Amino acid sequence: MNDEAAMTAFARLAEVSHQKQQYPQRDKFLLLTGISACRAACVDIAARCREIVLANNPQHLIRKYASLPDALRSENFEVFHAQLDRFCTFEKAEHLLHEFDEGGSAGERAIRSVEQLRESLNSADWETV
Repeated sequence: MNDEAAMTAFARLAEVSHQKQQYPQRDKFLLLTGISACRAACVDIAARCREIVLANNPQHLIRKYASLPDALRSENFEVFHAQLDRFCTFEKAEHLLHEFDEGGSAGERAIRSVEQLRESLNSADWETV
């Protein structure tokens, strides 16, 4: 698995979930984006994903950790990380995106690169009610 490809795939699914106001799913996809970002050495993206999740859900489990890299080093986080992996594998993410792209529901502004991901995450579009 290419970590940058996983990062952008999960981010695109987070964006679709956000547009559909499915915030619990969006948060899971953002955390999967952040975990992939850690693996791809994009710590700024991981930090922004964590920040968005906590801005909208201050009681989320991730608040216990100073950063996503810290969470990934913690044995206590392993169970939640396994749940995230079961929620959506990279292969499932690719399949979902393929379906969205065919149906035209992935959006015209689909995230396709790390730079586009940074731009998207830093926009105000991620603010919720």
